[in-house]
Amino acid sequence: MSQTYDFVDASKDPAGAAKWQERMSTWRAVRAYKDHSYRLLDEATLVLDVGCGPGVDLTRLGVGRTIGVDPSITMCRRARQAATSVCQATAEALPFPSGAVDGCRADRVLQHVADPATAIGEMIRVTRTGGVVVAAEPDQESLVIAVPDVSTDLCDRVKALRRDVGYRNGRLASRLPELFGRLGLSQISVDAFPLVLTDPADAFGLPSWPRLWRDAGVGQFTDTDLAEWDRGVRAAVREGGFVYAFTFLVVAGRRC
Repeated sequence: MSQTYDFVDASKDPAGAAKWQERMSTWRAVRAYKDHSYRLLDEATLVLDVGCGPGVDLTRLGVGRTIGVDPSITMCRRARQAATSVCQATAEALPFPSGAVDGCRADRVLQHVADPATAIGEMIRVTRTGGVVVAAEPDQESLVIAVPDVSTDLCDRVKALRRDVGYRNGRLASRLPELFGRLGLSQISVDAFPLVLTDPADAFGLPSWPRLWRDAGVGQFTDTDLAEWDRGVRAAVREGGFVYAFTFLVVAGRRC
């Protein structure tokens, strides 16, 4: 469940959360949007990676030109195995002076924070004049779910819960260009990168979502709904026909 990344250290399996981030970073579609975000920061001598997770991006951006921050001590310890410049901090309160870095980046972070506008404001503050701020987020409003023999109505309810309950800010991605402009960035660019999954085991825990949400008192799933969902997932594993797809948006702007 995505709530794991709101409070990684308090989750059931913090180490597993770090390993999942590392595994996901190997997917071709994920590499595509990540590589684009790196290119946007090519001019930067010093880059701050906000919510650096296990440090995959610190390594790819280049050890020696990167600083990582993450609120999770588990993630910080993992990241320090690859990069020494890592500290524990939240996106809403970055422990750096104004204009300290040439570029700032957040990858699938703003969807989880309590106050995205404050976090973006902090990213802008610590970036020097003329520097670039980059945010990459999945657009949960673009989510497509197709499970064999599962009704459109049931899939739509699962999608809505994924967007509006599974994330603090599931509708944020498409609002980022507006927020960047409102907070003073210029030369704003938006690029889209699709992710398509056909194996339920890769789909962020999707097979378990309806049952977990019902156990949490969310979604009003009936026994009939759960049986239909479980049959569909089993059929997808045996025979295929499963689709889980959405679009990553990479938004960048330059500090004036």
